[in-house]
Amino acid sequence: MVEKASLSQLKSLKWGRLFNMFYIEPVVFMLIFSHVLTGTIMRNQLIYQTCTVIFRYNETDCKLLDSKNTSTEIQAIETELQSYVANMFLIRTLFESIVPAICGLFIGSWSDRYGRKPLLVVSMIGFSASSLVTSIICWMSRYYMVNPWWYTLAAVPHSLLGGMCVFYVAASCFISDTTDIKTRPYRMMFMELILFVALTSGSLLSSFLSAATSAAFVQSLSCFMIVLATLFIVFYLPESLGMLQDDEDIPEKQKDAVVSISISDQQLNVSEKSEKLSERPSQVEQSEPGLFSLKNVKDMFSTCFKRRENNAHTIIWLVTLAGFVSIFVGDGVMTVMYLFVRQQFHLTVREYIIFETVSQSVPMLGALLGFLILKKIFGVSVVALALLSLVSEILSSLAKGFAFLSWHLYLSVVLGVFRSIQGPMCRTIVSNIVPASDTGKLFAIGNIVQSVAPFVAAPLYTAIYKGSLASNPGGFNFLSAALYLISFILIGYVLRIKFQHRTFYAKLLK
Repeated sequence: MVEKASLSQLKSLKWGRLFNMFYIEPVVFMLIFSHVLTGTIMRNQLIYQTCTVIFRYNETDCKLLDSKNTSTEIQAIETELQSYVANMFLIRTLFESIVPAICGLFIGSWSDRYGRKPLLVVSMIGFSASSLVTSIICWMSRYYMVNPWWYTLAAVPHSLLGGMCVFYVAASCFISDTTDIKTRPYRMMFMELILFVALTSGSLLSSFLSAATSAAFVQSLSCFMIVLATLFIVFYLPESLGMLQDDEDIPEKQKDAVVSISISDQQLNVSEKSEKLSERPSQVEQSEPGLFSLKNVKDMFSTCFKRRENNAHTIIWLVTLAGFVSIFVGDGVMTVMYLFVRQQFHLTVREYIIFETVSQSVPMLGALLGFLILKKIFGVSVVALALLSLVSEILSSLAKGFAFLSWHLYLSVVLGVFRSIQGPMCRTIVSNIVPASDTGKLFAIGNIVQSVAPFVAAPLYTAIYKGSLASNPGGFNFLSAALYLISFILIGYVLRIKFQHRTFYAKLLK
């Protein structure tokens, strides 16, 4: 039985205990930090092992692939390796998406029925196991010729246990459970601040560790952090499902369904006893559906397709589709971006890490400052902020597509200064217009739609990149700009619905 509490009770706690509202942030920080710490280093390690083990070039030439001024012969080797490595990245991306897409059918009901913590624990166990296996393979490669395809098999544990799909839904629901309409946008932006710190610190530290140590050491350090985060969840994270909204944060039509209770200990004991007695017959007659019961899927889809007043259901699907398009672009770009920068600008690992750090820092700072100034001072709505973010994405993608000098990359980063606002604003929109009991299912359906993206995005972007490798390796960025324009149109229609129902959405989407 999940213990219930109200947000007003949480707000009245002393500062030391108030920390319980921010339990999820340390976990997110450690998980993202550990992934960023090893991301570029392990991609470079995979290219190196492909060069030595699969293509059997000598180690001296393979090490020169990471140098700035390379000969024509080394550049030819780089081009030959890129097509092969692009397929490896593609296979891993698809492999990591199959099981999470299936889990997405049930995760919403699991989250709303069994709580957020079990899902967080399961997903983190998967990440820990995958990180441990990768560390073992990386250490073995220092002494033996290890085929780089083993790194793809190392993704099996976290893929089978749901991966980022399960973690994202549970974490988003946790934040929704512990916030109200007024504080939710700020909490979402605080999460972006946590991501910013994790991304920048992870990238910067990665740059120094790659020069001072080895890939195996960095991967082992990452594994240690993920294990610590897993233990933190298991032994310290509370369950948030039972935290009830305050009365002033519940829409008027939902208040009729809220049963008021007394906080008197004696009355609470009496009501609990009578409730247990009345529930016994129903528990005998009707059993809970199983983990993979089709009833969970039916409940999720009935919740998502349920017609809601003031076109709220239309807003939910428009935001979900806009999120799908953005995830589609992100999955596709992630597959080929590192290869594109190496091929077009011949950046070393250290130079790429510096660029990656800047490309993560500027949008995060822009999101935080833009959010505080535009929303707090000028009162710009969450929908308008999402539109601004998409304009920034379009300009950034176009700049990358036309880039042929390294400083053009940094210009694209400046143009994308507001691109990090879209995610938190879209999650805020959905969280604000639905009751807390539906958030798990709605976040889950969003993840199902988004989990399908890698199956199309990764092969599409890989094919475009390989097809334009000789002429214009950055051609895929023009596709990204076109897709972001579609997202802009979808969110623009959300703004239109808001204007049509000004009174209803005045507070919910302000």
